[in-house]
Amino acid sequence: MNQLTISAKIETCFSIKKLVNLIEAQILELDENLELTSEEIFEIVCQESHLNTDLLKQALGCKCPFALIGFINELEFNEFSNYSVIIEDSNTHSQNVNQPAI
Repeated sequence: MNQLTISAKIETCFSIKKLVNLIEAQILELDENLELTSEEIFEIVCQESHLNTDLLKQALGCKCPFALIGFINELEFNEFSNYSVIIEDSNTHSQNVNQPAI
């Protein structure tokens, strides 16, 4: 394995760890709002962090934001992408959409 590959993996690992820390902070902040249910917090965090809510609910068996923290903390960096939502940029999306005939 070359140095560039190792460096990219380390950078990815730190990026995911940073994201996990941000998600945890967001959950704790939202939990202070007594008007939100745990399920609402779970939905908000997944949506804002571009995580696949359905896959995470299936993996966890619930929509608990605190279970989410534990779960994503245990994921390996190569597993994390399985639970993220792929976001297409507008150029990619426009290429995949049939354009109407003019």
